[in-house]
Amino acid sequence: MGFEADRRFALRLREGSFLVLVELNTLGSEQPFESAMALSTAVASRAGKSAEVAALVLTDRLRGEDCHDPVATATALAAASGKPVVMCLSGKGSSSDRIRAALAGARGKGLCDILAVTGDRSDRHPVRRSGRPQGYAGGYLESLDILRLARQADRAFFTGGVVNPFKYTPADSYLQYLKMVRKLATGAEFIVTQVGWDMRKLQELQWFLAMRQMAPPVLARLLLLSLEEIRRLERVVWPGVHVPREFTALLQRESEISATQSLAAQLPRIGLQAAGCRLLGYSGVQIAGIHDQGTLDMVLGGIQQALQQYRDYGEWLHAWQDYHGDLSFAPVPAPFYVFRGLMGEGATPHDPASVELTGRVFPPALLADRLRAAVLPWILSEKAPDWLSTFYRAACRGGDSLPGKRLRACFYLDRRACPKGLVYGACGGGTPEGLCEFGHAPCFFQRVIALAGSRHELDRLEEPLGDD
Repeated sequence: MGFEADRRFALRLREGSFLVLVELNTLGSEQPFESAMALSTAVASRAGKSAEVAALVLTDRLRGEDCHDPVATATALAAASGKPVVMCLSGKGSSSDRIRAALAGARGKGLCDILAVTGDRSDRHPVRRSGRPQGYAGGYLESLDILRLARQADRAFFTGGVVNPFKYTPADSYLQYLKMVRKLATGAEFIVTQVGWDMRKLQELQWFLAMRQMAPPVLARLLLLSLEEIRRLERVVWPGVHVPREFTALLQRESEISATQSLAAQLPRIGLQAAGCRLLGYSGVQIAGIHDQGTLDMVLGGIQQALQQYRDYGEWLHAWQDYHGDLSFAPVPAPFYVFRGLMGEGATPHDPASVELTGRVFPPALLADRLRAAVLPWILSEKAPDWLSTFYRAACRGGDSLPGKRLRACFYLDRRACPKGLVYGACGGGTPEGLCEFGHAPCFFQRVIALAGSRHELDRLEEPLGDD
């Protein structure tokens, strides 16, 4: 162990008990630190008195880049609660130097639990009048780079990665899962899901891990929506969080009278979700959207009641279906699921002998992409004449300045087609139909997985990052 670290979260996660984590946000820097932290420390203090709460999770730059220092915020929450704090580190507008400084600060405060996230679209990212994104000087440091930096800083860090299983095309689903495997190979020791209500997708993730003979601890992130958020669901869509229209209508009917009615309607659902996650093989749940002590008490009480009531998968499945009737949580008319038979009677856990994969069809690889992937490695190699490499870089307006190993990760396609400039895999922020988070075009990595599939090299999308 490289430093005096609080290892309680890692130990409890590895013990196999079902954990409940409470998510709090790093707040904007427009307020002085002490006043900004008042409500958060009050919730943290109440969480510290609850035996049900195993740890707190602190987001980073969730609402914007102008926020208080995550290390200082995590330290204050740890002091107020007496609980471990899992500190998210976001690549949004980040550099390697910012992440190294945060890791050094965490070491100094004994914070060892790190969740690496690339981050959603920055509020500073410029967009042209046509709606197409421009380049963003602040950039996006990839979560895989953050995992690599944490590994280099100190092996005592307990690091996690994020996956978004709520994807509904073959390409988008496999892009998420293959990148998750890459994160685990790079050093992630636990996984946290994006927010979602489609329990079939949460079961799908567990089946995929079982199929690959992997068993990392996985936490499901669940969201408690405020009345204001529910009322503007039709106008506002959070990156990667898909709320189907039918479910939106249900939430709004449940919230017609008051915030109290809205909370009362959501409590049984979040309790059922938590109980279902335990039965599906999750190691715990991470609850987002709690902003006061009274709500925390009610949510924890509802979850504990559901965990005690539902200990059989079949019984839970009937309760979930009875509560929602024929409501579909899929946000598109013809959703793709990796496996057949999800959320069926007796369908858990994953049984390789009885579970059938759904046929996957990736988009065809473009001819131009095939030629680039075949020719560019040689052009940029030492074997090619100097004039040819020089000509290529001039013709391509400087080409891609990435070193060869990183270019290879995306089959030598120009990563500038991704507004975030990612190379190691898709972010989780795309639309249900497979559009980029910016909404201007299909996700760049659909071209990458199309190439990988046509070359029978999907395994290259799982390769870990080295220390170089």
